[in-house]
Amino acid sequence: MALDISMSSQQGFSDAFPTEGAEMLPPNPYDSKKLLDLFDRLKREAFDNRWVYERDWLRDLYYTAGRQWIMLHPTRREWVDKRLNKWVPRPVTNKMAETVQSIRTNLAAINLSVVARPVSHDTQSIAAAEIADQMAPLIHEEHNMNQVMREADFWLISTGNAVLQTSWDLDARINRTFIPFEQCAACGQVYPPQDIVNAGQRCPQCGATQFIPAQNPDGSPMGEYKAFGKGKTSALSPFEWAVAPNITRFDDVPYLIRLRWRDKHWFEANRPDLIHRITWEKTPQDRSLQIFKSLTMMNDIGTGTQFSYLNAAGTDAGEGVTEYELWLKPTPEYPEGLVMRVVGDKGPLLLELPEENLPGPFPYKDIEGNPIFPFAHAQYEHVGGRLHGRSALAPLIQKQDQLNQLDSLIQLIIQRMANPVWIMPEGAGIDHLTGEPGLVIKYNPLAAGGNAKPERLAGMDVPASLYSLREQHIKDIEELSGAFDIIKGQKPAGIEAFSALQLLVERSQSRFTAVFQSRGEMYRKWFGVAIELERQFGPEQRVMAVVGPNRGYTFRHFENAQLQGQVAFQIEDGSNMPKTALGKRSAIEQANQLQLLDPSDPDQRYALLQNFGLTDLVPTLNFHVQTALQLQDAFERWIEAPDTPASPLVIKPWFDPHIHWIERIKWLNTDKMREIIATRPEVEDIVTAHLQQLMLLLAPPVQVGPDGKPLQGTNAPGGGQGMTNSNRESGATDTLPGGNAPLPNQPQAMMGPM
Repeated sequence: MALDISMSSQQGFSDAFPTEGAEMLPPNPYDSKKLLDLFDRLKREAFDNRWVYERDWLRDLYYTAGRQWIMLHPTRREWVDKRLNKWVPRPVTNKMAETVQSIRTNLAAINLSVVARPVSHDTQSIAAAEIADQMAPLIHEEHNMNQVMREADFWLISTGNAVLQTSWDLDARINRTFIPFEQCAACGQVYPPQDIVNAGQRCPQCGATQFIPAQNPDGSPMGEYKAFGKGKTSALSPFEWAVAPNITRFDDVPYLIRLRWRDKHWFEANRPDLIHRITWEKTPQDRSLQIFKSLTMMNDIGTGTQFSYLNAAGTDAGEGVTEYELWLKPTPEYPEGLVMRVVGDKGPLLLELPEENLPGPFPYKDIEGNPIFPFAHAQYEHVGGRLHGRSALAPLIQKQDQLNQLDSLIQLIIQRMANPVWIMPEGAGIDHLTGEPGLVIKYNPLAAGGNAKPERLAGMDVPASLYSLREQHIKDIEELSGAFDIIKGQKPAGIEAFSALQLLVERSQSRFTAVFQSRGEMYRKWFGVAIELERQFGPEQRVMAVVGPNRGYTFRHFENAQLQGQVAFQIEDGSNMPKTALGKRSAIEQANQLQLLDPSDPDQRYALLQNFGLTDLVPTLNFHVQTALQLQDAFERWIEAPDTPASPLVIKPWFDPHIHWIERIKWLNTDKMREIIATRPEVEDIVTAHLQQLMLLLAPPVQVGPDGKPLQGTNAPGGGQGMTNSNRESGATDTLPGGNAPLPNQPQAMMGPM
């Protein structure tokens, strides 16, 4: 019997058993069906079992908004209004909102500060640490972290969880810079600078090494605008992200799903090519997003209604779609991680965006090329065995309910028992009483056997025990939350000493130590990601204007090339604790008693005046400081590209040499200047001569007698003495170096042009 094998059969055998030497195509890890199946599995795993957390988060948010007479529906798994008789009062003394505001204000008083530390003695690592420290205020401002942290603090307090997501916005409309082209002097070809760099600083066409600026026919520079983007950070509510269940530490999560609602108008403005491919919806299908979207309609109104997040989420008539963003940490199949976006729940669509490399590996990498997971998490109160923290309001719910019920009882007693009533005998001739001021009551004295006089019966007073119980409930809420009067800025009666007040502040803040640490750790991780994104995508040079209290300013320049070293970050000691004015004043008072302060030192005095908000009393001092910083900045730029033969590091007659001396010493001891001086001897000669000049100006001049010899114990008028007198605002000069002779083996003082 002959064996008949069809073409299809042969193809099947070939696929199952490839011939020797045949090449097997590896499976495509970015196959659309494969990715959608992966996403569907992870989505169900992350979201299906979250109701136990979402229930508590939504309850705490309702209580914060003042909607507190609610109960959990036994079958609908929703918070609905309690079914009470219409005559039952439903007052709300919202201690929840007060607690959130008090703790939020306490957290806002924390000025988080990150310190960069080099991981080795390598020069690049040291330079990167210094630049990272200096750029910290710039990065903080660019990411709008004051506003972001306020939003994160709200979610942290009211739900127990806060997440920061950091990204780099490559929008072509953000932070554009002009890149001039260069023209080969030999062949005349025009290239972008990067093409010349890639060719080894040679012309890619002819190999020449000489170039001139390229120009348009009208003589204007030829080039192109390039957008380098901007760092961006968002504070996410717990309803906007989900992770794998049964994970107890955020660092261990294998993936995170970020979700958001995109209305149709957003796609029309940003992605019109996807309009006809998306299945539009009136309301989100995902429960978490339904709840989050309904928060815009949340208020304290709900009495007598069955308010539902299901109908609130779809109150607007606009169409939209849910957008999911999956961040999968590196796996054997995806060694550099996986980022993908899916839109829609009905007929989900995988977004293939080549311009954003989606789907694809993690877009952010550290200095060693490792993928960066751009999320940071904080808990309010850690619960063992759980990733999600417990909110500040969770332990207060029962006491808040008791307070509301007691207020309801008091109001009911006042309405029914405490109101006075009138007894009207029949036939008295009185129809009704208006209760208006100056009321005159006319009655028939002969009616009812002469007993027709109306009589008023006094009502019963509210028992004092109820008010005592109410005060106890309020105290219990304060004890459970830690939001005492001292935290709210209210001074307890009978306490006047700053030390005693500070002791109370520290006792109150000790309740929040774990919160401060968790929040500080989240900020530290955020800054580590932000500085890595700056290194990877930021421009070659940054310029930051440093503004003083009197609106004087100086510029600081940061080179991206100086961020190419490895650094580690940590929260500066004490910066994760609130810095209250009371605490600062108490610390200054104690330091002064221990003689740890020297008010004659201009640095210390200026810092003290800053703490008290009194820098306007010494405006000249700040002007001198700003002038010194501007001069140092100009010198650094002159070193890199000298545009004039003379150094800008000179002293003018109107400068304060005392202030300039202090700022020069701090400046010359920075890592950057130490490196410059070590590699360029001519710079050391210039700054040494400049310091000599300052020393000569600071030294008191010697009065010479008729014999030409110096007089002991006297100072000549003018000169150094005049300079000393002008420095009284800045402090004494007796601690400064003296003498009027140059230091050994050093050049003479270089006086700049006056």
